[in-house]
Amino acid sequence: MPIALTGGVVAALAFEPVGYGWLSPLAMGMLWIAVTRAPWWAAVLQGACFGFTFMGILLWWLVDSIGVVAWVLLGGTQTLAIVVAVAGVRAVSRLPAGSVWAGAVWVLVETTRSVWPLGGMPWGRLGVTVIDTPWENLLPYVGISGTGFVVATAGFALGGLSTRQGVSDLVVMVGAVTVSITTMVMPYSASPEGTFRVAVVQGGVPGDGRDLAGNHRQVTANHGQQTLKLAQRIATGTQRAPDLVVWPENSTAVDPLRDGVTRALIDEAVSAVGVPTLIGGVFDGPDDTTAYNRGIVWLPDGKTGPSYTKAHPVPFGEYVPWRSVIGGWSSRFQLIPRDFLSGSGEGPLDVGGVEAANAICFDVAYDDVLPDQVRRGAQLVTVQTSNATFYGTDQPEQQFEITRARAVELNRSVAVASTNGISAIIGPNGWVLARSPEGSASVAIKDVPLVDAITPATRFQTRQASILSGLAIGGLLWCAVRRLRRPITVHLLSSRRGER
Repeated sequence: MPIALTGGVVAALAFEPVGYGWLSPLAMGMLWIAVTRAPWWAAVLQGACFGFTFMGILLWWLVDSIGVVAWVLLGGTQTLAIVVAVAGVRAVSRLPAGSVWAGAVWVLVETTRSVWPLGGMPWGRLGVTVIDTPWENLLPYVGISGTGFVVATAGFALGGLSTRQGVSDLVVMVGAVTVSITTMVMPYSASPEGTFRVAVVQGGVPGDGRDLAGNHRQVTANHGQQTLKLAQRIATGTQRAPDLVVWPENSTAVDPLRDGVTRALIDEAVSAVGVPTLIGGVFDGPDDTTAYNRGIVWLPDGKTGPSYTKAHPVPFGEYVPWRSVIGGWSSRFQLIPRDFLSGSGEGPLDVGGVEAANAICFDVAYDDVLPDQVRRGAQLVTVQTSNATFYGTDQPEQQFEITRARAVELNRSVAVASTNGISAIIGPNGWVLARSPEGSASVAIKDVPLVDAITPATRFQTRQASILSGLAIGGLLWCAVRRLRRPITVHLLSSRRGER
């Protein structure tokens, strides 16, 4: 029990805001020690202890931002997923090279809980912890899932070596180290196809930084003022003009295509700066009960270009599942008067002749948003986020960690615009090129490389996911067959003894 509880704490510390990514394999090793030698009931209990401390700490920001109930419910569902993963890990641990099968099982459950139920929760994936560690170079080759598989497998093998002298565990460890060293010696690189100057605008949210809805007119005005200040600096020659300006998610909380005041404000700012501007806002849906969380390209002449609609609206945050049944259960649901509809297959966006993949807030954590757009020709990435609800918590740092991992995985520059933090510009290698002070109004501007080449992780994402899932399912089926054959074998041996 103490090892499992401690292992969960160690796993949480591997993520931001602590960010000691080298702790990830150690946490997996502790989990292996705790569950593989325990009876089934004890292994399940150990898994629950590990999951409770891991997810409880990782998602603690929910307590301060939304409430204890949300923390308990979301942390509880994620803990159940980890219990399922632990049951699978224990089952395959007795197979030859058990740590390899176990790594695949762990990633299968990670992937599943990232998309289910209700769209899933893609937080706490091992692959994102490798940022700023020697394993970071794995990302463009095998992606977040593949990197998580290597980390988990190495950790399980480490746990196996600490409990017994297993040749297979030693071989697995040597293999994991060899792969990691190889990517360090031969890191992925692609020649840039020119540069692109991008500016991210952070307007700020009045008061405590969280009440965006109550101050939405001022929030929009703040972003307009910062853009006008940028235009003034360009006009005086103190600042070179960008090729693209990015406003964050919810920089307008009313439909700018229908609200005259908002449209006039945006027209003035974009016309002054003189370049395409990606505006994030709430747009009216087909009826009064629906809406879209959307980024739209606004042109200096007042016309609008292509748009991207958030693919993964947040349940109980941007829409209420089964509203007709549970809509009256909580007064909080009344704060969500309209259900946001999800986008489908949009992007990349043409911004001044350059293709940009766009993601809105939590979209950046899902495997089906940015990689798909990069495969369709995106040369850089923009991320529009609000995070005002989570201002002052650890959530923005954790989301920024995921964003940096995506930059390395995709080998694309990323421009992140947030209402009050974290706004930044990230290079294709994951380095932070510019970052705005949190909570204040500011503009970050930088030249970034444009890349056309597609990383192996992006190109073969679907095939790799199938291989890892097949490996996990194959291992579990092998265990089931072995368990079914055991009674038959025992029965045959007993029969032969009886004949004698």
